[in-house]
Amino acid sequence: MSALAWIAAGLALGAGVPWLGMRMFAPSLAASPVRTNFRGREVPLGLGVVWVLWAGGAMAASLIVASGDAGPAPGGLLILAGPLALAAFALGLVDDALGSPDERGFGGHFSALAKGRLTTGMLKLLGISVASLVVAAIVSGFAPWGRGAAGSLPARVAFTLLAGAAIALTSNLLNLLDLRPGRALKGYTALVLPGVAIAVASWSRVPGVRSATAVDLAAGAVMLALFALGPVVSVWAEDLGERAMLGDAGANPAGAVAALFVVAGLPGWGLVLYTVGVLALNLASERWSFSRVIAANRLLSYLDGLGRLPAEPSTPESSPKTSPQSTTSDG
Repeated sequence: MSALAWIAAGLALGAGVPWLGMRMFAPSLAASPVRTNFRGREVPLGLGVVWVLWAGGAMAASLIVASGDAGPAPGGLLILAGPLALAAFALGLVDDALGSPDERGFGGHFSALAKGRLTTGMLKLLGISVASLVVAAIVSGFAPWGRGAAGSLPARVAFTLLAGAAIALTSNLLNLLDLRPGRALKGYTALVLPGVAIAVASWSRVPGVRSATAVDLAAGAVMLALFALGPVVSVWAEDLGERAMLGDAGANPAGAVAALFVVAGLPGWGLVLYTVGVLALNLASERWSFSRVIAANRLLSYLDGLGRLPAEPSTPESSPKTSPQSTTSDG
């Protein structure tokens, strides 16, 4: 299979399928459940459907790449990313539809669990954690941190648990960012593109793939980048234009997929640092409002506002979204 065919598959299945599918789905958004955004406007949910479309394209592309003997980076990541996105979408959809704002944050959901009550937020947290752990166990077969611990079962188990935690925590982190239009998509893009570069760079060091040519590596990178950006391009205008929201069903899969690309290419020390970092951010969200932190920083505030509709003087500041996300969404 030629490098151009890989790129064509990325363009058609990674970007084209979700874009065309969302254009066809657009009339149905008007009938979707609505949420009140940070301006007090009623905005329909539904943009998370892009991950269902994307997952189908990713799994189809993984079969094409596998038939072309393209190696673990494109095929291995896409065959895992599709089901992971579907699992996070389904669990996020349950929280969107049935969640209650009464329990928020890790403390609220764990407190409810201690009293014998399972919240949709806790269900989502547990479900995404299990899915992330399964994916991490498979990724350990070709990720640098897995190959480095290949001779030590305890080390490999420890790194697998870290990778699973990193994916689940990033899923929740992107959900926490979904307080303003475009914020979660910008965070996803900032994570997933470096993740693609790291994954492809590590791909060349996998035994059996070291003979890959520069053209193969470049084609793999372009293909994965097209898949990474496909969901963003498909819903960017609706999210930033406040015509629809991502909700849990859109933000949670974004974080899980971005983290998969990141952890698949990290060495052991990098995985430790990344996991500690996303854990710290999740815990920080329990105490501090990300929106206030961003507003207080000139650069972050500028980047956060890029492409967004003009601010309204009377716009109320919403309360910080905490993990796992409640049924309200301000994105």
